[in-house]
Amino acid sequence: MKVGEKIRELRKAQKMTITQLAALTDWDVGNISRLERGMQGYSEQSLKKIAEALKVPVSDLFSNHNEDDTVDAYSIGSLSHQRRSDVYRVDVMDVSASAGNGVSTRDFIEVISSIEYVTEEAKTLFGHRPADQVKLINVRGDSMQGTIEPGDLIFVDVAVNFFDGDGIYVFDFSGDLFIKRLQKIKTSIVVLSDNPLYREWRIASDEMDMLHVCGKVLLSQSQQFRRHA
Repeated sequence: MKVGEKIRELRKAQKMTITQLAALTDWDVGNISRLERGMQGYSEQSLKKIAEALKVPVSDLFSNHNEDDTVDAYSIGSLSHQRRSDVYRVDVMDVSASAGNGVSTRDFIEVISSIEYVTEEAKTLFGHRPADQVKLINVRGDSMQGTIEPGDLIFVDVAVNFFDGDGIYVFDFSGDLFIKRLQKIKTSIVVLSDNPLYREWRIASDEMDMLHVCGKVLLSQSQQFRRHA
């Protein structure tokens, strides 16, 4: 069970609403909702606040009480969820994103749960970002074709939860999840598809409260399979 799922389970067990949890932690309601769905990054300090609000130790946020789980439990002082201490483990987000016209997050199925890298390779790929800051998403749709192909895996920096300059983002707009190129022009943000068959659209200044950035895309990896037997 992932951190967000565990927080939701503990919150519901105490008959606490997201609004109540937000008030106790000084978090935005939308951020907590996205955290529970795996779309929001977290820091050690924020998890401590949530644990205090739920009146449980921080370690309980990482416990699934499953005896068959071979993954080592999180330690309280570390947020790196790894099978081994000498690898850099990138976990899949609780949601996948659409590179098409945006769809409900419940429509997606995880095809890979995690990928592990040796530490030196991870530094080359992700710099000095901690492993809990980088997540995987399996892309559906073809609107970014030419840059990101249908079925590709993308690596997302979930610590970026705001527009941080032109680039490719995973974002929620009015309840739909997208992977698109965002570019700011004057007071609006232009949403661009790399596939020329798709038209651009704009997020006006008075619509910014409907835009929730889930992360910025760092890398993509092809998932093409070729049979040799």
